[in-house]
Amino acid sequence: MLPISTFVHMTDEDDFGRPLPNTSPLFNSLTADLVLSSSNSYHFRVHRAILCEASPIFFAALVNLPPLNSSDPPPVQDLAEDGDTVSILLQYIYPMPNPHVTSLATLRLALSAAQRYEITSAIDGLRSSLVTSTFLESDPLGVYAIACELGLTEEAKIASRATLAFDILATSLDTPCLENLTAKDFLRLVRLHQTRSEGAIAAIDCMAPMPHDCCGYTSASPMPEEFSESSHSGSSSHSRSRGHQHHGSGSSPYVRWFATWKAAAIPELKARPRSNVIFDPSFLLSHVKRASRHCAECPPTFMASATQAWLTVLKERVDSLPDTI
Repeated sequence: MLPISTFVHMTDEDDFGRPLPNTSPLFNSLTADLVLSSSNSYHFRVHRAILCEASPIFFAALVNLPPLNSSDPPPVQDLAEDGDTVSILLQYIYPMPNPHVTSLATLRLALSAAQRYEITSAIDGLRSSLVTSTFLESDPLGVYAIACELGLTEEAKIASRATLAFDILATSLDTPCLENLTAKDFLRLVRLHQTRSEGAIAAIDCMAPMPHDCCGYTSASPMPEEFSESSHSGSSSHSRSRGHQHHGSGSSPYVRWFATWKAAAIPELKARPRSNVIFDPSFLLSHVKRASRHCAECPPTFMASATQAWLTVLKERVDSLPDTI
């Protein structure tokens, strides 16, 4: 069944004998042999041949129309779409610059219509527009909802990655895009966030201890061999010379800034399971500064090349976790 009627009005006047109102300035050709009428009564004077080449749906609906005599007004084809949607589709069909769509709601209607009419140029262009940084940064959940609704697998994956920057469980129930998002698709997104969050926290917990012991040792976990007194007697002596108690092979290095950073990183990862915030220099340095009130050696140990390399490895482990549905 065609998404448009094959019935056309053989007039260029409205029901009261007046010329059709609200004619698009972009599509008002004197050589037009068809008028498209949108659901909100905007009119577009177009050419059947161009529509038929761009869309098999238009071809099927228009192919049997008789040729237009020079003295006859073009017939009017009613469409279910509003004027903005029709204008966007026509801008993709005609040889002119592609439209700049600034609203996700408008893009959703246009892309859905492009799929209905099987207009390849509009589908490709609008799919690309859907995953631009503007939409992904401002409303990734809205992009995800549209992609899932319209069966756009790759776009849904791209959008799911972008949602990691937001706490989706804090999404308001009044958020419009939720009306078009199935429970199954939302659950897939929640599980992505939860799985990645758990993996990121586990990566921090399982990482070998910091390569410094500027704040002493803790007995929370066994001290690795590279930090044992037998392996680094000079380092151990240096630690004791600073007045820190050494607890032997059952201890591990304790670095105050790392402990407070980790305590703050865990809730951040639970809400937004990405490395961007927790490894941001300002986020890290805020904990180094706080720790420096109690340990003067925390800042230099943080800046040490071994520590920076350790942090780089930890960040890479977090970044390597699956980040799409």
